[in-house]
Amino acid sequence: MEETAVKEQAEEASKKSSMKDLLQIKNYRYLLLGQAIAMLGDGVYTLALVWSMKELTGSAVYMSYVLAAGMLPTIILGIFAGVIVDRGNQKNIMLAADLCRALVLFGLFSLFLLDLLVPWMLIVSAFIVSGFSAFFTPARAVAIRSIVPDPLIIRAQSASSTVQVVTGLAAPVIAGLLLAMGLRFAFLFNAIMFLLSFVFIRMINHPELLLKKPGKLNRSVFMADLKEGFQTIIKAPILRAMIIYLVLINFMFAPVELLLPAYVDSPSQLAVIEVAFFIGILAGSISVNFFANRPKIYPITIGLFLILLPFAGLGLITNFIISCLLIGLAGIGSTLVNITLSSLFLVKIPREVIGRSQSTMRVLLESVNPASLLLAGVLMTVVSVQQMFMVIAVFGIVIVFLMLANPLIRKAA
Repeated sequence: MEETAVKEQAEEASKKSSMKDLLQIKNYRYLLLGQAIAMLGDGVYTLALVWSMKELTGSAVYMSYVLAAGMLPTIILGIFAGVIVDRGNQKNIMLAADLCRALVLFGLFSLFLLDLLVPWMLIVSAFIVSGFSAFFTPARAVAIRSIVPDPLIIRAQSASSTVQVVTGLAAPVIAGLLLAMGLRFAFLFNAIMFLLSFVFIRMINHPELLLKKPGKLNRSVFMADLKEGFQTIIKAPILRAMIIYLVLINFMFAPVELLLPAYVDSPSQLAVIEVAFFIGILAGSISVNFFANRPKIYPITIGLFLILLPFAGLGLITNFIISCLLIGLAGIGSTLVNITLSSLFLVKIPREVIGRSQSTMRVLLESVNPASLLLAGVLMTVVSVQQMFMVIAVFGIVIVFLMLANPLIRKAA
C-alpha cells in the first residue's frame, strides 16, 4: 500500500511539472547551456577531423584510423571512468575534461597555422579528446540526476534531446562555412566552445557534485564497484537479452561514420547530409510519442528497419537529393531506437550506480567499433562505398530478425 501511494504521488508530481519548472533550476540552466555549447563544438569537430584526414591523405584506411582512435578511449577508460565518477567530485571532473579538450584543440589550430600538421597528430588528438570525454559524459549524467528532482527527469531528457537536435542541425552548417574558410578555423571554434562550456559548468553551485565517497579507491574497492555496475545491467532481463544483438548491430553501423565522408564529393555535401540526418532526428523525437503505450520492442524494431532499409537504398541510388531523404529516414529510425533504449536503461538502473553502469554499457556496445572501422577501411580499398552500404543493410536485417526470434526479448520488451 505504501509503495503504491508513493508511486501515485510521483505520477501526480510528474503531471504537475513543466519545462518552466525545470528551467527555473539555475544550476540545470548552466549545465544545459554547457551541454549545448560543447555539443555544437563537437559536431563541428567530428566533421573537421574526418575531412582533415581526407584532405591530408585521401585514404579511407587513414580515415578509419582517426575514427577508431576516437572510440578506443571509451573502451579502454570507460569502465574506470564510471567508477571514478560515481565516487564523487563530478563538477571538477567536468571542468578538467573541458579545459584539457580545449588545450588539445588549440594545439591542432596552432599546428595548422604553422603548417606542421601530419596524419598521426590527428589520430593522437582524437584519442586524447575522446579520453577526456569518457570521463565527462558519465559525470554529466550524474550531475543531471543530482541537480534535477525525479519528477522533472523526463523533462530534462526532453530538453537534452532538443539541444541535440538544434546543435545537430546547426553544427553541419557552421562546419561547412568554417571548412570553406579553412580547416584550422573549425578546430579553433571547437576549442572556444569547450572553454565556454568550462565557464558555465564553473558557475554551477551544487554541493553534491563536489562530495567524495568515503574511503580510499584501492584495487578491491574498485573491483567491487565495477562488479556492482556490471551485475546491475545483467540483473535486468531485457538488457541482458539484448546486449549481444546490440553489440552486433553496433558492429554493422560503426563504418557509417567512415562511409558518409567517402560518399560525398565536398564538405558542403557532407554538411547537407548531416542536416538531413538531424531533421530526421527531430521528426523521430516527435514520432516516438506515438509509441508511448506500446511495448518497447515496437519502436526499437521499426527504428532499426528505418535505418537499414535506407542504407540498402544508398547501395542502389546515386541521386544526391534522394540520398538526403534516405538519410533523413535513418535519422528518424536512430531516434526511435536511441530514445527507447535510453528510457529502458534509466528505468532499470538504480540512481546510485548509474555512472559506472552507463560506462559499462557503453564499453560493451562500443568495444567492437574500432575493429569494425578498421575492417571497413581495408574493405573500401577493394569494394565501393555503395556496396558497403548494401552489406551493412543485409547483415543488419538478419541480426534484427534473430533478435525478434528471441522469446525473452519479445516478452520483456
